[in-house]
Amino acid sequence: MRLLKLNYRALRALLAVLVISVSTSGCTTKLAYDFLDWGLYWELRDYVKFNRDQRFRVKDEISQLIDWHRSEELPQYADQLEKLSKQLKSGITVEQLEASYNYLKDSWQRIVIKTLPAAVDIISNLTDEQVNDFLKMLIEKEGDDAKKIEKGTHVRTVKKREAYVSKKIVDVIGKLNEDQKSLIAQWALSMKPTQELSLAQAIQWRTRMQTVLAERHNEQQMEDNLMVLFANPEQLRSASYRRVIEKNKRLIMQLLFDLNRTLTNQQRSKLIKKLQSYINDFRDLSGRP
Repeated sequence: MRLLKLNYRALRALLAVLVISVSTSGCTTKLAYDFLDWGLYWELRDYVKFNRDQRFRVKDEISQLIDWHRSEELPQYADQLEKLSKQLKSGITVEQLEASYNYLKDSWQRIVIKTLPAAVDIISNLTDEQVNDFLKMLIEKEGDDAKKIEKGTHVRTVKKREAYVSKKIVDVIGKLNEDQKSLIAQWALSMKPTQELSLAQAIQWRTRMQTVLAERHNEQQMEDNLMVLFANPEQLRSASYRRVIEKNKRLIMQLLFDLNRTLTNQQRSKLIKKLQSYINDFRDLSGRP
């Protein structure tokens, strides 16, 4: 299930930068990006034990992907952040927040499309043993998530969600006032649970992936299927899951809109400076002014 979450994790991280930023310094951002190739390789290595030739190929493809992302995507992230910064100063709307979210979805699809040709070639050459180990790992992750669901409670989930978001927002705007604390608490309570629905989708995703891998020598068919699995996984969601995701997304957008309206001058100034630090980092990393 962890592999399935890669795209959602990236989307959440980017959304955090675009909307409320994240709690790292500029130096850490650059350092993390410079080690991204290493991190991506070891993430994949958790699932597939590559042989020597595959290892060199995967590392080379990751390096090419990051070079492309650095030169093509990071300047767009900087432009988007500059746009967001201006909107925050003038009064951002829910519609503008949703536009930023949709931009990130488009960005993720561009990354998937760029990666697909190499991914198809690498996957088509996996051995049966490598495929079986990969599927076994996915099943183990599903079991781990199922146990977490059994042990969890609604109250614990709400408290954890509230604490996590509060910390992230404090990191970028400073100490929260009582109105802001109340907004976050109400939002955490209003969010609909998704753990069981997410697990059901992960199982469906893995089942679909198993079929794709069994027919992995049909490269065109595999490319079409991987596009769905990684770029458009919402096609695999049940109607009830899609409704919950849409409702939760709107609740998040509304929370961010409401919080923005409560910002003091000092909090807004700190947020704008944080966004500017990311703009500078993305410009520096991309090599473009």
